[in-house]
Amino acid sequence: MDAGERASLSLRLILRLFQTTRTKESLMSDSILQGGSTVLDPEAGQVTIVNTYVVEPERADELISFLVESTLSTVRHVPGFISANLHIAHDRSQVVNYAQWQNVEALAAARENPKLAALMQKQLQIAKSFSPVLYTLKASISAG
Repeated sequence: MDAGERASLSLRLILRLFQTTRTKESLMSDSILQGGSTVLDPEAGQVTIVNTYVVEPERADELISFLVESTLSTVRHVPGFISANLHIAHDRSQVVNYAQWQNVEALAAARENPKLAALMQKQLQIAKSFSPVLYTLKASISAG
């Protein structure tokens, strides 16, 4: 299974998680959800865009589902895309998409893609607002 297939499988599993109730223990036992194609290597040269969405708590699952579906159907096929990781605040008022791209040029080209522009408009129909911030990884430290 290549990195793209792993990312696709991970996102499909995440979508399924939001459609069913699962315990924390059963979630953590799914080893496929613990891996993925996210790169945490400061020397790799990729860029990370962190989109923070402000959302009505009752619409948080709708936003997550939309982000998963649009990533699976469109974003993951855009040249330069590496991965997307979705997080939800415990109070459900915010959703964060931690997305990695090969480089700034790939991200800039993606922003000019009409399909992605349409997806961004749809995001704003669900979320109250969103704030994208571009980052470069400088360090990654693991336990042990």
